[in-house]
Amino acid sequence: MNIRKSMATAALIGLAAFGAAACSDDSTSNSSTATSSVATETSAEASTSSSSDAGGDTASALEATEAQTTLRTVLSPDTDPAESAKLVDSTDPGIGMQLSGLARGFTAAGYTPDKFTVTTVTADGADSATANVEVASPHTPAPVAMPVTFVNAGGQWKLSSTSIADLASMGGSHGG
Repeated sequence: MNIRKSMATAALIGLAAFGAAACSDDSTSNSSTATSSVATETSAEASTSSSSDAGGDTASALEATEAQTTLRTVLSPDTDPAESAKLVDSTDPGIGMQLSGLARGFTAAGYTPDKFTVTTVTADGADSATANVEVASPHTPAPVAMPVTFVNAGGQWKLSSTSIADLASMGGSHGG
């Protein structure tokens, strides 16, 4: 029991450090910018198996299943950091390792990838979308809903770096 608490505390400290690095200009706000147009989401590497051979100029709409796969892939501690980095719209060369730490911290705190469920996706223009994600918290009886933004970058839907910072700050709010 003591080891579990120690691991959870260490994970949350790591999440807080990641949140500070990812969102260094705002350490106290509730981050109402989660739907910023900076968001980008990528379809997980094998998510292009749908019957969209039409190859037009228009980006395909982000589907809830694609958003779900991408989000859970990024939040899985089993995902290679280089693969996670490809699923987030970020220019930070260390983002893969940061995501790996975030995923390990979430898992240690009870927030395994299966606790994150995309319920709906709303288009915010041609290259941006907001997914409503319900997080089944091990600390509350009802899921908590949060927006997660995605952008289409070069034909691939990616999680926005803003949403990653929001997720990291969510982890830091359970420091206990």
